[in-house]
Amino acid sequence: MQRISSWTDLVAALGRFRYGTVAGGVAPTPLKAEWLNMVQEELANAILAYLPELDANDNTQLLQAIQAAGVNFALKATTLAGYGILNAYTKPETDWLLSQKANNAITLAGYGIGDAYTKAVIDAALAAKQAAIDNLAATKQDKNTALMAPNGWRLDKATGLLEQWGNGYCPPDTTTGPISFPTPFAEVYNCFGNKINTNSVDGDGNAAGAFATNTTQYQLFNDTNLIGVTVHWRAIGKAPGY
Repeated sequence: MQRISSWTDLVAALGRFRYGTVAGGVAPTPLKAEWLNMVQEELANAILAYLPELDANDNTQLLQAIQAAGVNFALKATTLAGYGILNAYTKPETDWLLSQKANNAITLAGYGIGDAYTKAVIDAALAAKQAAIDNLAATKQDKNTALMAPNGWRLDKATGLLEQWGNGYCPPDTTTGPISFPTPFAEVYNCFGNKINTNSVDGDGNAAGAFATNTTQYQLFNDTNLIGVTVHWRAIGKAPGY
């Protein structure tokens, strides 16, 4: 928006229109087509920002646009209030403020004022903030991992708790050699097991189970003296790196 003084010098103080006088030989301020077109476009743009089209038969469109702007602002405030946000900028408002900040930084630098953020700096900061949010979301989604198999494991990445399980055959009255866990422990808290089927002909209580040899291996044992068994085992401990 500009005053008529931007197009003609025949103006009153402060760039206002003036009356002319025939006796004094003072010409009135002329109505310039450029100024009238500028006023027309200003009004049209204000209306089209909130109404679908201009209507030559409706002289209340500017009023309607102003009212629509008020309703739109109220709806934004209500929506933000629903999230507990009572004092926040919308994205278009933020983009506009950032662009003004960058423009001001260039202008102020000409006056020796260097303490101002450019748009590029702000955009980089916002991108870094978004990256941190994305990484946090990815961490939450990747909280647990597992190998789902007969001999498998499950890791709780939030605590480092590692749980493993499996099964294996152990001959009569025997302890197997060391067998590798599906994945290494940093520390084993407990390792135990039992066979699937009991056998009533053995008088030793059909004892069978498992025990950890170290953080990477375990062994199965079977105290029954007549029948080989399949032992199901489970181990709990801490994963490496926690």
